[in-house]
Amino acid sequence: MANVKPHPESSPPGETLQEQEALLVRECIRLMGRSLEPDRVIREMLHLLSELLGLNRGRVVMPEPEGGMLTVRHAYGLTRSEIARGRYAPGEGVTGRVMSTGETVIVQDIDTEPGYLGRAVSRASLPAETVSFIALPLEVEGRVAGVLGVHRLRNRPRPLASDMAILRTIATLISQVLQVNRLVAERTARLEDENRRLRQALAQSHNTPAMHGIVGRSPLLARALRQLEQVAGSDASVLLLGESGTGKELFAQALHRMSGRAAQPFIKVNCAAIPDTLFEAELFGHEKGAFTGAVQARQGRFEQADGGTLFLDEIGDLPLNLQVKLLRVLQEHVIERVGGRREIAVDVRIVAATHHDLQRLVAAGRFRADLFYRLNVIPIQLPALRERAEDIKHLVRHFLDQLNLAHRRKVALLPEAMASLVAYPWPGNIRQLYNVLERVVLLAEAERIDDAAVEYALVTEAQGQPVEVLTSLTKPQAAPARGAAGSASAIRDWRPVAATEGAEIQAALQASNGNKSRAAQALGLTLRQLSYRISKLNLG
Repeated sequence: MANVKPHPESSPPGETLQEQEALLVRECIRLMGRSLEPDRVIREMLHLLSELLGLNRGRVVMPEPEGGMLTVRHAYGLTRSEIARGRYAPGEGVTGRVMSTGETVIVQDIDTEPGYLGRAVSRASLPAETVSFIALPLEVEGRVAGVLGVHRLRNRPRPLASDMAILRTIATLISQVLQVNRLVAERTARLEDENRRLRQALAQSHNTPAMHGIVGRSPLLARALRQLEQVAGSDASVLLLGESGTGKELFAQALHRMSGRAAQPFIKVNCAAIPDTLFEAELFGHEKGAFTGAVQARQGRFEQADGGTLFLDEIGDLPLNLQVKLLRVLQEHVIERVGGRREIAVDVRIVAATHHDLQRLVAAGRFRADLFYRLNVIPIQLPALRERAEDIKHLVRHFLDQLNLAHRRKVALLPEAMASLVAYPWPGNIRQLYNVLERVVLLAEAERIDDAAVEYALVTEAQGQPVEVLTSLTKPQAAPARGAAGSASAIRDWRPVAATEGAEIQAALQASNGNKSRAAQALGLTLRQLSYRISKLNLG
């Protein structure tokens, strides 16, 4: 509460009215500088009006957010019951009139004014002498936002004009507090709305995970991600199992970033891409002069990954002679460089991945059983794309955003084009889906891609697959083809569009009275293939 001086009637004789007014304004401005909380600031202003100038029982009446009733929002010198009684309909009483008209009202004697209701403060609680009531509008941005009301003893040494001047000043200051408070509230509401939308977007991204590039929401993918999160904090070896193109490297990177080793290196080794003769030097490094061309010592992948994670991709292709050395590293956490004689301690977490059935390789004598059990501490099965068809739409949108940005395009898929992508069995998994979408984006002649263009891209993709895949995609429609996972193929045998087909297509359309579905059936085409030919041949 602000420090105040006594009532003016008891003030020292030398203190002038101007000094009292200046003190009041200074104190009010100081209050505004310390806080803009309206409850505290306005109440203290009303307190100062009472203590310094004798303008008592000040109250600020404002409309409710809903309903329009006017209520006492801020007050000094009123009891709780008086504040609760201070409710007015628009235009009701002196307060309602000021709120409606925006004009100041001065009631010289409340006992003789019919418009003065005495609802909040009863006449019995006021002095027996003549009491005045003054009500001023509080304007915020050109509209009346509330009413400032005070009681004043009519028989006062201060002239009414002086009181009115100071009341107008205080009304202006209260209006500024209300305006700033409204602006702060609007700004806070915008920030809260933005935060809410950001939280919703974050929750949506969690529901449709894009964690480290892993996109999808299917149950099989969610299970693999939960397993990944559960083991991320340990140093146990993890074996990622799944077909080629299922995103094993992305899972390995996600595991590393969720672990306590995230700040340390993540090193990848593709065991299928390194010649056998170079494999040992690649993994363990070599000393200077260890072999021809070793002009200087070089760290291997284990040393490079020290403190971090080593991802051994396609571990099933690791040569047998190196499997023994890898097993020793896993057991003893030391390596020896090629041509070296000293042991080097390494602290590395192993994440291995393979599309092979390692147990079959063990049974065939192509993979060591003891190494298999060392690697197979935490096996995580990654689902094939055909097992998570509900994720294809999310992946397509994710990849299209990337490809459009990379190639400066604005390609979008029509619903029927998306349906063709969802129906395809995807023997090549996510990698194949990305390749098809890149082909579509680069070869697109329009920004909106239809199903015919997508089917053409799918068939040309299938032509690069093994013969058995092509065969499954070109079976007659009467006996639906089965993809690599037994899914029915949505594509018939692709035939290039020939100019001579125009007359045949027109004849089929005439015979079917323009029914494209029956015309396509008569021609041995899908509806999409027929539509594509009509477009290419400009048949209208």
